[in-house]
Amino acid sequence: MKLTKTLKAGAALLAVTAISALSTSCVVRQYPAGKRSVTVQGTGSVAVEADRALIQLSVITSAKEAGAAAALNAERMTKVQEAVVAAGCPKDAISTENYSIYQESDYVNNRRVMGDYKVSNNIRIFLKDKSLVSTIIDEAIKAGANSLSSLTFSVSNPELAIKEARTKAVQNAHEAAKLIAGTAGAELGKVLEIHELTGNYSSRKVISNTMFGTSAMSAGSSDETPVSSGKISFDVTVDATFELK
Repeated sequence: MKLTKTLKAGAALLAVTAISALSTSCVVRQYPAGKRSVTVQGTGSVAVEADRALIQLSVITSAKEAGAAAALNAERMTKVQEAVVAAGCPKDAISTENYSIYQESDYVNNRRVMGDYKVSNNIRIFLKDKSLVSTIIDEAIKAGANSLSSLTFSVSNPELAIKEARTKAVQNAHEAAKLIAGTAGAELGKVLEIHELTGNYSSRKVISNTMFGTSAMSAGSSDETPVSSGKISFDVTVDATFELK
């Protein structure tokens, strides 16, 4: 049966202050056989410059007949893919994400009225060279793309960043436990238990669901779309229990 060991009021207040300073949380326990311990949470964060990008864009067309809408879409999508390849995108970096054909409809005077057929062809463009992002987006729009679903940046080698974040989290936990133990008049012993609670290894999405009209598609501006990749944050939280001497 686990028993809670009560610290003196003054020591407890100092311990709470020390925890807040290190952005950690603490629980002091006494294990069976009289073994005292302190449990803390430690956090570690590492920010890494993004070096890859994933672009998702579409060509959306409509016509009175399904075949006409599909033919128009195929013509424009062919031009889009040729344009992005000419701009430096490898052919094998382009893949179809989704293709759909449906007929629009509306209700007029409580009656369903069928409208034009709409065709949507969505592709993914995975770039290992993020410097191509602005050029690829601009050339795709000029060639006929009229929907940009998303632009997401990521890191090609996240393992090193995750390892560093974990190391920082463990160091943060050790520093917090040592400070708390010293404040309470004890010495920090060996680690009894440690495990990772959360890990945030995310990518960074900077554009989502943007539609372009025909004026944007035919724009002849020489200015590139400004795009900044920024940094990707890798965050780790660990729960560590240390022996108290």
